[in-house]
Amino acid sequence: MQSLDLRQVRCPLALVLLKQQLLTLDTNASIEVLFSNQVAIQDIRRYLDKKNYCYHCNQNTLLIKLDNK
Repeated sequence: MQSLDLRQVRCPLALVLLKQQLLTLDTNASIEVLFSNQVAIQDIRRYLDKKNYCYHCNQNTLLIKLDNK
């Protein structure tokens, strides 16, 4: 499983970096994404919903697990 640490990154750069990482994922691969910025989480969740990605968010640890389409 790949990991992407965006705790020191603010939007819109966080969203851009995540989009780039998603392009490199193989089918059925997963990625863990770490956040510290609530605005970034909201923007990224909106993007993932729009693109029909399956994800799970644990707001206590700010960890989102993505499964590629």
